[in-house]
Amino acid sequence: MILIVGGTGTLGRELVPRLLANGHKVRVMTRDPTRATAMGTAGAEVVVGDLRNPASLRAAVQGVRAVVSAAHSIVGAWRSSSARVDDIGQRALIASAVEEGVDHLVFISVLGASTSHPLDFWQTKARMEETVKASGLGYTIVRPTAFLDFHAYELVGKAIEAGRRVMVFGPGTSPKNFVAA
Repeated sequence: MILIVGGTGTLGRELVPRLLANGHKVRVMTRDPTRATAMGTAGAEVVVGDLRNPASLRAAVQGVRAVVSAAHSIVGAWRSSSARVDDIGQRALIASAVEEGVDHLVFISVLGASTSHPLDFWQTKARMEETVKASGLGYTIVRPTAFLDFHAYELVGKAIEAGRRVMVFGPGTSPKNFVAA
């Protein structure tokens, strides 16, 4: 059984059907099970869980051999802040995986993760990479750039289609490097 944390997000929506099609048993952890209805119909087990709720993490990892941690909160605030989700929550997930004897953790980080990066999110991802490495779990760390599927369409494409102006971050002279989920 493979647990996908963030299974209803940009990456999870691509990953879950592929794993199922290849014969894997998949458990999708989501805060909102209505968003995973189609995945459940396709054969995935859907569980309610939240990186901000350690008890839900312990339940979600029970009986799984691998975890893909694809959830994050780069723009969250207050209870959904990156500090709570990407730091405290990811630490709780990693600890739960260790306690339950999970064999392998795939951690989705970010290109440029570094403790010296000027933005907290990249610093947090770097710290979590180190936590994963020190956990004793088998691991894979993936450092993608921004997902084209979300950023190019949700943040830019929809506005263009609607005839609205689009904000481009930065001076507008730097090439953008996206990856498809």
